[in-house]
Amino acid sequence: MTRQKICIIGNGLTGLTTALILGKLNLDIHLIAAPSEKKSKDIRTTAISESNYKCLINFIGNNCSKIFFEAKEIDLYKENSKDIQHFMNFSNKNKNLMFLFQNEILKKSIQRKINKYKNLKIFYKKVSEINVKKNKIFFSNKNFSYDAIFVCTGSNSEIVQNIFGDRFIERKTDEIALTSIVNHGSNIVNAKQFFLKEGPMAILPLNKTKFSLVWSVSSKFKNKDLGQIVTKKLKEILKFKSNFKISKVDYFPISFKFRSTFNKKNILVLGEGSYNVHPVAGQGFNLILRDIFYLNSKIKDYIENGIQIKDSLCIDEYLKQRKPENLLFGLGINFVNNFFKFNKITEPIKNVILKDINKLKILKDISLRVSNKGIF
Repeated sequence: MTRQKICIIGNGLTGLTTALILGKLNLDIHLIAAPSEKKSKDIRTTAISESNYKCLINFIGNNCSKIFFEAKEIDLYKENSKDIQHFMNFSNKNKNLMFLFQNEILKKSIQRKINKYKNLKIFYKKVSEINVKKNKIFFSNKNFSYDAIFVCTGSNSEIVQNIFGDRFIERKTDEIALTSIVNHGSNIVNAKQFFLKEGPMAILPLNKTKFSLVWSVSSKFKNKDLGQIVTKKLKEILKFKSNFKISKVDYFPISFKFRSTFNKKNILVLGEGSYNVHPVAGQGFNLILRDIFYLNSKIKDYIENGIQIKDSLCIDEYLKQRKPENLLFGLGINFVNNFFKFNKITEPIKNVILKDINKLKILKDISLRVSNKGIF
């Protein structure tokens, strides 16, 4: 049987990871990347679970393990009217709970890896047309037909909107996520999640003297001195005893979106083009990795059994497994965010609920299991 051909559109973290993993299969792969252009440095940091890390490192190689920082504990705090309450600690017999990395560094590592794949060809071109019925992509003066096309270009992509439309399960928020890198001398090695009056802030260590922060706040903050606001808040909650320095504060919009249509014939949207979840629980890329790993297992089964991917049930089977879990996760994260939003009326009830919640071992065990391996 002629080797099957797939196309991956997009060279962001989702597109590169998809190419990394599917590139190990007996397939011919085209990766259509955005034409080279000067872009601002991506300072975002991402956390993945232990199970996802173990799967990913098998593809990227153990020599890349140094780009990940291992966090063995996660501490949760809530800001009250007078102080900040530490209400829960997650740990698991000194095992690593999460692995943290800077997006830009991982992308470069994956790029170097896939450059060596002999079955993968990269085109730095802009897609001019996609023919859904014929599974054909046009760019420059070229056009190719594929057995499957995976679109990894983000929710605002013209390609995604043209093919899959604009129908969503959606909860619009008037929020943005502030992000920055903080250099310090305070030996912070545990991940921390603060539920503050302004919105949730995650502290994600990159080493003992550097961490990334992600702080969800009202979009009204865009017009303020973000560096000054972040500096002041860090002094309040972390009580630094030594000097610290923050990088330029960047921000990106927050929304909960879940696309109603994930595929058209043999074309499937992956990553943020299919759904967006609130960053409060740090589960966005975990969900995407589980999507890619499951898609890889389905395609591998089809290839090994001599079944054509094109016009098969492969994508349908993928959607049947992954779509419900991603929706449940998104709704659950949305509920957590809404629960912790500051409200003078409900604050006393929340304080009672959280007072002894750290003693509920079964709740912590379930939370750790779901965060690590997913719902199903």
